[in-house]
Amino acid sequence: MLPATIRRTLAAAPLVLAMLVPVAGDAQVVADMERKLLPFQRGVLDSLLPATFWEALAALRREEDQQRALKADILFGLSGDEAGEKSLYKLNTGISLSRGDFPSELSVVSRLGLQLRDGVLQEDVTSLQITYDYHATSALQYFAFAERFTDNFLSIQQRYEIGFGARLAAHLGSMSARQGIDARVDQVRGGFLPMRATPGIATRSNPVSLTVADIDRFDAAAEEIRRSLLERDARLVIGVAASLFAEIERADLDVVSIPQSGPVTTADEVKSKVSLPSEQRYRVSLRPTFRWRPTKDVQVRVYPYWKLPLDAPRRVAAANGDKRLDYRRDIYSELSWSLKGDQTGLENVEFVLTYNHYFDNVPPSLSAQVIADELAKGRVFRAVEAEGSHRVIALALRLRW
Repeated sequence: MLPATIRRTLAAAPLVLAMLVPVAGDAQVVADMERKLLPFQRGVLDSLLPATFWEALAALRREEDQQRALKADILFGLSGDEAGEKSLYKLNTGISLSRGDFPSELSVVSRLGLQLRDGVLQEDVTSLQITYDYHATSALQYFAFAERFTDNFLSIQQRYEIGFGARLAAHLGSMSARQGIDARVDQVRGGFLPMRATPGIATRSNPVSLTVADIDRFDAAAEEIRRSLLERDARLVIGVAASLFAEIERADLDVVSIPQSGPVTTADEVKSKVSLPSEQRYRVSLRPTFRWRPTKDVQVRVYPYWKLPLDAPRRVAAANGDKRLDYRRDIYSELSWSLKGDQTGLENVEFVLTYNHYFDNVPPSLSAQVIADELAKGRVFRAVEAEGSHRVIALALRLRW
């Protein structure tokens, strides 16, 4: 059982993070400007502003709305697992929700791996992650996260991580979407000069006015739209993230006990589950970031994590007695191919191929006392530690609203 303080922290994390994100719809500068000017489109502004001004303003407003909208992804597909001699096929599904007011964003991602074995439905690999991101600049990002993870292949019954960190990244190349936004911004700004230079445009009968403050707010909103598109549509993103987090882990080992000597038959095997004591420690995580978009519809992501011990002991005894550095390495990689939204009726539909690899340099193991107690009965365990490596390959379909 987790300590009450940790349970309360995890329960409060979604509420705390949600309070950090501005409410969608607040400070929508472009939308406010459009609402202010549209009533005069067929009046005093009819001959003053070209059609391209209104088209550009509408395009920027749609992009602003999209950045603040609640986004939902649903993913499902089949996957294959390999861990030592164990392998099977299973259903892989998940859902993610994100909402933000750039440069802030809150996201919740849930992944669930299911298997049906002998008519019994089991959960194999599940994760629930809540993340708050703040893009301080185009290159610097801060984040905080809380995650729950389980993996039956690695005998991880529950693992909780709570932490914070920062990421530095370089965005190279630009897609046509950002180039199009730059042109739209120039078209809108081109309409500001005639509105401010025309005498008599702000009268009691035609109360159209555009102040310097309005233009400054528009410029700030346009820059946020550019930064958002740079993060989303850059052709190549290379970076590194570092974070500090607290970890609590509980493992259950499925063990097989056999007689210490003599021939062994199936009838001699005794299967049982041993619950290990919960462990808590602090870690530092280093994560290189690689994201490549060779075309508008194809994207490759590779996120390797090295999770190193921060507190002592950093080297612990493994099941064979060797002293090992207590680190973990997780690799998340994804290749996605997007279909055109207007052909599906959704915002986006993607075929997704993922390869994930979880590695624990010091996997959970039975204590010396448990092994000695079994030996006193004239029996030994076939294996005394969990698997240290688990690979997941999945082909799935992702739907986005």
